[in-house]
Amino acid sequence: MSTARELLWMRGGVEFLAVLLGISGSLLIDEWREDRRQHQEQLTILESVYEDILQTEQFITEARMPAFQADSVWMDFFSNRWEDLDVDSVARALSRFGTNASFHNTFLDFREFHPPISGMELIMQDGSLKEIRNPQIRRLINRLIKTDLQFVLKNVQTEIDMQIAFRQTLVDQDDPILARVLSVSQTALQRGFDGDESELGRQAEELQYVLSKNYVRTYLNLKNRNRYFIMIFIRQFGDTLAELKEVVEQELEAGGRGTGAVSP
Repeated sequence: MSTARELLWMRGGVEFLAVLLGISGSLLIDEWREDRRQHQEQLTILESVYEDILQTEQFITEARMPAFQADSVWMDFFSNRWEDLDVDSVARALSRFGTNASFHNTFLDFREFHPPISGMELIMQDGSLKEIRNPQIRRLINRLIKTDLQFVLKNVQTEIDMQIAFRQTLVDQDDPILARVLSVSQTALQRGFDGDESELGRQAEELQYVLSKNYVRTYLNLKNRNRYFIMIFIRQFGDTLAELKEVVEQELEAGGRGTGAVSP
């Protein structure tokens, strides 16, 4: 009788153990599936971040920096040589740079800075940033967008505000000579950007006029000072971008498991 009870007890224990193992196995499978899902989601996010990095590198090296550097050189040149310029020679030299540097760019325009980082901005807005397990990547993305980019944008906006105020100053002059000097068709503007020598006389006249105005000189000197800091902050932005690129590349090469993710 006791033997029968022992057999029943042992049988019940085996059944219980089987149920327990089944539950544990199911939990392990669920955990593995969840880890795999998170791993794949992290890879998708990292690939999006990497694409933003590549596009932003191209934006900086091929679009923004050449333009910023070209008219920065001219602003610096004018600020330091205002009273000692050969107007005709300067007008001819300016005509060689198209829209990267011209009378219009130097005195009447501003540069904007809108890097293509929509993917990184989105993961910060929707909380997906936390899905990236590598803390260095999270830190660098935060620095890039919340610190480095904000320094650039703040100083670029300062330049834009100065430009708007300067344009208003020109309007308020109510000067018929200024109105005539700045009078130009869009076709003539394009010819000037294309380096057409027929526009050199008009461009020299524009330069001659602004060089005679102290308020123009003050405006350009302030813009030149501000541009110095814009260039510094763009380089800082680029340095952080390069550091982020290196770390993301390492993470992608490791299959997103460089942070200790469980292999399937």
